[in-house]
Amino acid sequence: MLQFRDEITANDPEIIRNIANSTGFFDKDTAEISVNIAQTTLKGYNKDNYKFLFAEYNGKTIAYACFGRIIDSSSTYELYWLSTLNEYRGLGIGKKIISELINHIKNLGGRKIYVKTDGTSQYAPTRKFYEKCGFKNEAILKEYYESYDDCYIYSYHL
Repeated sequence: MLQFRDEITANDPEIIRNIANSTGFFDKDTAEISVNIAQTTLKGYNKDNYKFLFAEYNGKTIAYACFGRIIDSSSTYELYWLSTLNEYRGLGIGKKIISELINHIKNLGGRKIYVKTDGTSQYAPTRKFYEKCGFKNEAILKEYYESYDDCYIYSYHL
């Protein structure tokens, strides 16, 4: 049975590292950013800026989302990372965590969620995933990440 939790534990930074590394989408540096955010959140830093939502299946953490309120807004949030352990990908876990995330942000008083993703062909399934979850493409920033890599910005109105 799939369950969700929003409390971060001491084991979660390593779990986040393992999940992110399992996907083949995140390079080592990118995976370490979310691990460092989890570690600093555990220490009480950034807990207002970064929040986590974890999906557990039979007691095993298999997916996570890292998100936060956009600093200049009272009700707009950004989804920074969403990742599912590779062996559980394709089972609808991502859609379920997005649904839970939407409800969670609504309960926080959120009215809109943004997410940014790469424009390379590797991320075409990611862009399609967000669109299937109801996110709308609002902008494409040319050569945002690299000269060959645009940034796609999606939004979801709550």
